[in-house]
Amino acid sequence: MRGDTSFQTKAAGWILAGCGLVAVIVITAITSSPDNALGAGLLFAGLLAGGFLSVLVHELGHAIGAWAVGWRVWIISVTGIVVRLGHAPRFSTKYTRDVGGYVLGSPPDIAHDSRWRSIVFSAGGPLASLLTGPLFIFWLTTLPRDGLETPTGAGLLGAVLAFGVASTSSALLTLWPMRGRGGRPNDMGMILDTLFFRPPASDTSGVAWAWALLGHGVEPSAWPRWMRESIARAAATPWGPPTAPLLAFFAALDADDEPAARRVSRGHAHELGSLMRAFVAAYFDRNAQAAATEIAGISVDPNDPTLTLLYMFITGRVAALNSYHDAAAHTYAGIANDLRIDAPKPFWEKLLTRYGP
Repeated sequence: MRGDTSFQTKAAGWILAGCGLVAVIVITAITSSPDNALGAGLLFAGLLAGGFLSVLVHELGHAIGAWAVGWRVWIISVTGIVVRLGHAPRFSTKYTRDVGGYVLGSPPDIAHDSRWRSIVFSAGGPLASLLTGPLFIFWLTTLPRDGLETPTGAGLLGAVLAFGVASTSSALLTLWPMRGRGGRPNDMGMILDTLFFRPPASDTSGVAWAWALLGHGVEPSAWPRWMRESIARAAATPWGPPTAPLLAFFAALDADDEPAARRVSRGHAHELGSLMRAFVAAYFDRNAQAAATEIAGISVDPNDPTLTLLYMFITGRVAALNSYHDAAAHTYAGIANDLRIDAPKPFWEKLLTRYGP
């Protein structure tokens, strides 16, 4: 479910593989008969189909694991095709997360937020790949060779071979504990973390789950009740996670509750508090100078979609208030583009409609 290498490394591998396959097709088409050229084309198509199916099976394994333990599955993404139930499918070109695919699932209540359920969820993908990959490779060895020498057989050969090899490789890579960009673990890394690290307090866990949901586009109004209650308790204490007040702030904006948004933005010395106060100053008070002062010196991680979007909303409004209309239009266009090329994000889309140009 989780990537274990950087996007640059994965992209380089895909580009090299694609160039190699294209080279095979071109050389075959030039030097062979039309029948062989057709077979090479079908072989190429089969390789692509088999690779896609291997990712799909892996992610469905995670989804089945989530459903088996009573978790809700929000999103299934396979090679850029993002499916969120209740929304139209999208093709995402935003690779700040996993290039191959991912499944976003979460417990519906605190009782389902347990270690063994998390392990089943993480293990579902590697298990599905491990069960299907070697099986398809074995099946390939039983097929009659004469049938594989036809153009149609070449396509079948490519699909079965790509599926078997890709699924087996995926199983081996995700079962070997690794950490990728930002220290994010792969599937086995998640399982080991779940086993050997002390689980967080329930409110901390609820805040972490809500932050993950928001990062993948799930709006505050859709969060389970136990997460909203955890956020409210954690935001009310100075010892809670720093993201708790920000999540409460987003929940207030989602409910169009300006007084609650103002209230939660006060009194937090963390940088996240400055971002909240900057938003209030820019959109509620129309005070560009106060907003600019709040965000002065703040550096936002471009790989964090939530903070990046919030920062862009603030800078776009500051530019508009200062009559830099071209800069403001450019910023809001960037927000709209980010929303189009990622998973559905109703919360941010509503903010753009309400506060945009």
